[in-house]
Amino acid sequence: MSEEPFILDFDANQHAVLEPDHDQLPYHFHSRLLYAFVPKENIDRFLDEVPHKVLGTFDTISFQPSIYEINLDGQLLTLCQAPLGAPAATQLLDWLISYGVKQALAFGNAGALVDLPENTLLIPTRAIRDEGTSFHYAATGNIINLQLDFIKKIEKGVHKLNFKFDEITTWTTVFRETPKKVAQFKQLGAATVEMECSALAACAEFRKVDFAQLLFTADFLAKIDDYDERNWGDQSHNLGLEIGSRVLAMIAEK
Repeated sequence: MSEEPFILDFDANQHAVLEPDHDQLPYHFHSRLLYAFVPKENIDRFLDEVPHKVLGTFDTISFQPSIYEINLDGQLLTLCQAPLGAPAATQLLDWLISYGVKQALAFGNAGALVDLPENTLLIPTRAIRDEGTSFHYAATGNIINLQLDFIKKIEKGVHKLNFKFDEITTWTTVFRETPKKVAQFKQLGAATVEMECSALAACAEFRKVDFAQLLFTADFLAKIDDYDERNWGDQSHNLGLEIGSRVLAMIAEK
């Protein structure tokens, strides 16, 4: 038996005993997915403004989001609320991929590790793996590099909408941002901290689909002795839905 922790023993087998689509439901989702880390009320408000219908439901014991078709000027997209945390968010993304998703754009909030105003738009190109889930989708390593070709397509769309952003490195972890770890990952170049990016990117790479993420700054962790939750990036929730959907609609369906 290996002396290494089991989580470092990556198995590249594409097939698991229990596959994501084991339920064999009659679903087929549109290839472009907006994966939204926002409250349901924001999604409901967004849906009041766009033609839509329900394509299916993801049914677990504690989270049952609907998966929607939205129609933006004739472009049909998939929209799904994403659950907090890498294991749950990655499980659902893997399931969505198994039913037709080929291009996923996630968006949500992240804590600021550098001096950035709340609701600043950022696009991660690298994610530091400190969450555990990614090690089941990619070989051992500290960093996941996101797919630059797809990121450039996303960035082109954001530019067309006249929004400014910066490319960053993000630190993906669990709810354990100790002062020591905050200082460590700031030193490694992380501008934000969140709980899903590296795992989602690893899953997408493993399944050979496109993935990118939009992050909006929320709370402020840059000053270890002066934490500020601010307003948790609330103002970016509706904006993220608008930007993300419009950008995805600009991208050719894969």
